[in-house]
Amino acid sequence: MIKYKQLIKDIIGDKNFKKIYISRINYRKLNNHNKKISKITAIMKTRLLNDYDKLFQLVKLQKKEGRYFYYSIDFFKQLYYEHYIIGNLMVDYEKFLEKSLKEYEKETSNEYNDCINAIKNFIDREVKLVNNEKIKQNLEGIKFKSANSFQEALQRILCLNQLLWQTGHYLNGLGRLDKILFRYYERDLNNNILTYDDAREMIKEFLEMLHMDYYFKSNSLAGDTGQIIILGGEDKEGSYLCNELTYMFIDVIKEMQNPDPKILLRVSKNTPKKLIEKSLDCIKTGIGCPLFANDDVIIPRLIEFGFDRNDVFNYGTAACWEPFITGKSFDQNNIRSISFMKPWQKMLENENLNKFSKSEELTNAYYDYLEKYLEEFKSDVDKIKFTKDPLLSIFTDNCLKNNKDISEGGAKYNNYGFTGVGLSNLVNSILMVDEYVFKSKKCTLEEFYNIIKNNYKGQEKLLQEIRENKNKYGKDKINILNLSNDIIKRVSTFFENKKNPLGGKYKFGLSAPSYIDESKECPASFDGRKNGEPFGVHISCDVLNGYTELVQFAAKLDYGDNRFNGNVIDFFVSPNFIEDNFDKFVDFLMASIKVGFFEMQMNVISSKKLLEARKNPEKFPNLIVRVWGFSAYFNDLPEEYKEYIIERALRSEGKIV
Repeated sequence: MIKYKQLIKDIIGDKNFKKIYISRINYRKLNNHNKKISKITAIMKTRLLNDYDKLFQLVKLQKKEGRYFYYSIDFFKQLYYEHYIIGNLMVDYEKFLEKSLKEYEKETSNEYNDCINAIKNFIDREVKLVNNEKIKQNLEGIKFKSANSFQEALQRILCLNQLLWQTGHYLNGLGRLDKILFRYYERDLNNNILTYDDAREMIKEFLEMLHMDYYFKSNSLAGDTGQIIILGGEDKEGSYLCNELTYMFIDVIKEMQNPDPKILLRVSKNTPKKLIEKSLDCIKTGIGCPLFANDDVIIPRLIEFGFDRNDVFNYGTAACWEPFITGKSFDQNNIRSISFMKPWQKMLENENLNKFSKSEELTNAYYDYLEKYLEEFKSDVDKIKFTKDPLLSIFTDNCLKNNKDISEGGAKYNNYGFTGVGLSNLVNSILMVDEYVFKSKKCTLEEFYNIIKNNYKGQEKLLQEIRENKNKYGKDKINILNLSNDIIKRVSTFFENKKNPLGGKYKFGLSAPSYIDESKECPASFDGRKNGEPFGVHISCDVLNGYTELVQFAAKLDYGDNRFNGNVIDFFVSPNFIEDNFDKFVDFLMASIKVGFFEMQMNVISSKKLLEARKNPEKFPNLIVRVWGFSAYFNDLPEEYKEYIIERALRSEGKIV
């Protein structure tokens, strides 16, 4: 296969090779969603262009005009990128509403003016296509004036979002829309330009347009678009910011029951109880959002890391949950995943296991391998090169001021962020070795290692015993917390005081989307995990565990220094449980915020419904589940994800261990 790909590359050149690669992706995405297209058609439609002007002239505009807005993307036309494209960011939509393209043009050099002129020409093409005079005016106004109405503000957000997707940027977030839009909403209400119901209908159409072509927008799996809307949050004075739009967005998301876009609600000890109730009422439908991010924990960590205090109160997140400063950051928060199990496996393969007489010796040996792994990991990451990006540079603070492209470190913040996977499996493996080898002495470490090398064959009783063992990651016990925090600290210490090639820092977190992909090549482990079975998900417990205990455990993990790049409590709960205990569950959430979790998400679904959906998918076309940092239609997921979600649901109900 590699020789075949190289042959194509040698014959038709690197650029056309990338064209075929992109056309294959488009072909796969369309045919996975019952929109049949031939491979030849996909290749013929796909064009890679060298500059913005050519791209925006050749884009095929779709007649996707709604009652209030226009929005169209031609996914078969993209810019040609030599290196990695910067993605997984939120531009500063608030500033884009306040400034016209003419004002941006005054701040730019010729290089960036070419991009702005291309955008103007593209808008002119759209204006000629649409029929609605109000939509025409709102599009035309982007060129020379600020937004003046709620409808115009929403159209501008759609326009810039559309440009990001069209130019090949991926996982495009939407920012704090309740904060950004409220002034326009309030002004229009006061001037009798619109009513509450008008605004609600506009938001509904706005979300419908963003949901269009979600299969094209998806990154790794269908639904993984990164279109996250931030709501709520603390301000500098310690007051909690929410308004009528906060509630309206949640209501509309609940009504529409689409997995995308999704909501992240910033919460704190000052969050109104009625907003938590509104959020839980949405979550219990099974849509998988809002995700909760705890400002009381996150904001102090951002300040401690070195973000300007004036910036942190307006933080947003990457596609899933990793914090950065909206409109001021290059921060690539999902650049790679740290696999805690890789150095562990390498240690087992290379060390004389009989030399270890206690758990501390084993963990110290692991730390040596962990450091070597991190050195190689950092070296690989630092080799990544990013393509110059005039579009993002125009809409990112400091780039124009410094006359420096965002790919070259022009943004105010230029950090690399890593996700973390397999920590629970590592912790549980060490705990099981300590119990069975060093304490009870049921076997030697070499014997235990041979058992897992044979994938627990003939050792089903031991496997079951390990899986039923309650002494696991997620339990609020001092030895488990100390071990977890010590491992986390080793990673933190390695990266502190180190700078990436753009002069930024490194940060990491304990939640990663790669719990299935990273596990495929990992053999069985001491924690009762068999060959290739998925790693643990985020901050969760693989034995039946009370929600309160998991929160207590998560709140005692150390998120300081550089350890704040996404740390999500993840659990399953049955719809009936919330319905029967709604008030108590609201109290639990409010108490959990005060206890100090970092972030929290939940799947509200029963194993019975999941099993029925797997057996009869045609009966459940709109069943939604939470996957990692996004929600998706259950039927769209690969079988391995369906199986794991069902397994976790069964485990949460105590039906399997």
